[in-house]
Amino acid sequence: MSVPKRHGNKWTINEILSLQREYELLELSIDEIAKRHHRTPEAIMNKLDNEGFADYNELYSNYNNLQNNLDMAIYEADSENENQQESLNLTQRVWGLETSVKEIGTIVKELFNKFVEKESSNCVSVM
Repeated sequence: MSVPKRHGNKWTINEILSLQREYELLELSIDEIAKRHHRTPEAIMNKLDNEGFADYNELYSNYNNLQNNLDMAIYEADSENENQQESLNLTQRVWGLETSVKEIGTIVKELFNKFVEKESSNCVSVM
């Protein structure tokens, strides 16, 4: 993970006013605000708390819940993709098995016909 460009820089008055507008009026996410300011989400939450725009503990709790929900959604999507892939693999295996059973049936019929032909020719020879 790279360090944001403005990491460690002092906050300017204009930047603080933008932060307040983005948080209160535009209701942007912490991540979006962090991207716009080239700062970490932690820095954004700290500044919002220090300026009295929000409570850090509430921001942190909401941010972590959101991150956990995103992580869970990603995990569930990955699991669903794995299940779909597994279903596709099973379908392919069943299709292959059906094909194999048909082929085996065809081979058995051919062998049976050859056996019957051989027996018929043996019976004709004896007479």
